[in-house]
Amino acid sequence: MYEDTEKFVDMDFEQSVRKAAYHLWEADGRPFGREKDYWFRAIEKLMAERSQAQPSDTEPANGYNGAQQQH
Repeated sequence: MYEDTEKFVDMDFEQSVRKAAYHLWEADGRPFGREKDYWFRAIEKLMAERSQAQPSDTEPANGYNGAQQQH
């Protein structure tokens, strides 16, 4: 079952890369022969967005930093 989920996630990411690469290519005026450039730029863009969307290791997701409040 895990393998099926993993394949689905990979396909979803690949589809996102395709769309992002297409939009980057369109924005640059559709130049010929630079498919790989746009593919890798799209991957970098999506990975950067993904890393910004994930909570950092130093800050807990619930906002609690472990310090006790003093009254």
